[in-house]
Amino acid sequence: MAELLDRTFPARTEDLSGVRAAVREACQRVHGGEEFSEQMVLAINEACMNVIKHGYGFAPGQSFTLRLCIDDDVLVAHLLDNGLPATDADLRPRELHELRPGGLGVRFMRELMDGVAYQPPPEGYANCLQLSKRIY
Repeated sequence: MAELLDRTFPARTEDLSGVRAAVREACQRVHGGEEFSEQMVLAINEACMNVIKHGYGFAPGQSFTLRLCIDDDVLVAHLLDNGLPATDADLRPRELHELRPGGLGVRFMRELMDGVAYQPPPEGYANCLQLSKRIY
C-alpha cells in the first residue's frame, strides 16, 4: 500500500474544511475523477463529524488522525480517534421513513463507499474506522 496522507486534525467542526481539502488533493493524486473525489469527501466528512459529535461530544482539545493509502485500485481511509469506543453495531443507518433531522451520515457512508467497518485500532487509539472505495 502506498501512503497518500497521514495527518492529525483538531476535532472541531470549523477544521473540517481542511480535512475536505486534504481528501480532495489525495483523490486528485490518484486520478479518481470528480465524482469519486466528492463521494470520498462526503463520506469522510460525515465520519469525522460523527467522531466530533458522538465520539468526543464536541469536547475541546481533541483530535483525530486521517490516513489515506492506495492499495492496487482501492483508496483506503483510516479514521483514528480516542473518543468513546465504537463498534460495527454503531454503523447502522436509520430508516429513511423516520422523519427527523440528522442521522443520515452512516447511510451516506454505506451508500457511497464499497466498504465501511471498524478495524482493530493501532496502539494509541481507541477506534479505527476503515472506509474503502475502488477508484474508477
